[in-house]
Amino acid sequence: MAILRSPVFIICLVLFIIHQVMQKGMNMHHPFMDSYLDNLVAMPVILTLLLAERQWLFKKGNTYRLPALDIALATLYIILITEILFPLFSEKFTGDWVDAICYALGSLLFYFTINKISSTTRTTSSEHT
Repeated sequence: MAILRSPVFIICLVLFIIHQVMQKGMNMHHPFMDSYLDNLVAMPVILTLLLAERQWLFKKGNTYRLPALDIALATLYIILITEILFPLFSEKFTGDWVDAICYALGSLLFYFTINKISSTTRTTSSEHT
């Protein structure tokens, strides 16, 4: 699955893992990263995995890309759950509009990098069909 080898996906995933290890495993904290890094890199990771699922499981092919509406709805869904519903049901969670902006920025990063169909992808896929 070529989509899982996207440099942006790999960077976001590695940043998330390193931050979690530092924060939870090594008890190292950085206020800005603790507040916003995971939210920023979450959507590129989630949306890439969703795209890979559709390409592979639903056999849409390597040239399939998520429509902008699907990306927007997934982003709104994550924001609704994490920033509105979770805080309603647990005091451990706090809704923060800056988190919502980070989720949206992460989705834009996905849309303009990972989800973009390059001219080489179109050429390669059309040669095989």
